[in-house]
Amino acid sequence: MGTRVALSVCVVLGCALCGRALADAARRRAAALKGIAEGLRVLKIHMTGMLEPVQCALLSAKCPLFAVVADGMGEGRSAAEAWQAARAPAMRRGGPAEALTESDARVLDALFDRLGQSGRAEQGALLAGTLRDVEALWDEAAKRSAETGRLYTSLGFLIGMMIALIVV
Repeated sequence: MGTRVALSVCVVLGCALCGRALADAARRRAAALKGIAEGLRVLKIHMTGMLEPVQCALLSAKCPLFAVVADGMGEGRSAAEAWQAARAPAMRRGGPAEALTESDARVLDALFDRLGQSGRAEQGALLAGTLRDVEALWDEAAKRSAETGRLYTSLGFLIGMMIALIVV
């Protein structure tokens, strides 16, 4: 009897954890957007406050995605050209932007298309607007992550209970 209870508990917990793992994509997207938002804050300081060149400011932002774009700028490319070259590889599995959706990438498209192309005030407005957009996407992703986390964990728990009742 004791082994059946222990086995049932293991099955239920295992299924609940599997459900939680299924919801991990939403959590990774929220984490990626949070990193981009933090990088944008630092980028704004370095570009508008310290007046660093775009490539140096991108590297100073400590955001892996921005570092990839900055590396692409080393060949004399603009930020827009470097982003277009880095976009597909960065969004593939294992890339710094793998969890981002196409709508997230469009916000970054708009940023990099105009980054470094105008004066200090315009760059400040561009970065502030992009930061607002990214934070809105981040809020949405965090809410979705919480919802899917609860949903899939509950479904996993219920499936585990059904398996435990049937098998054990």
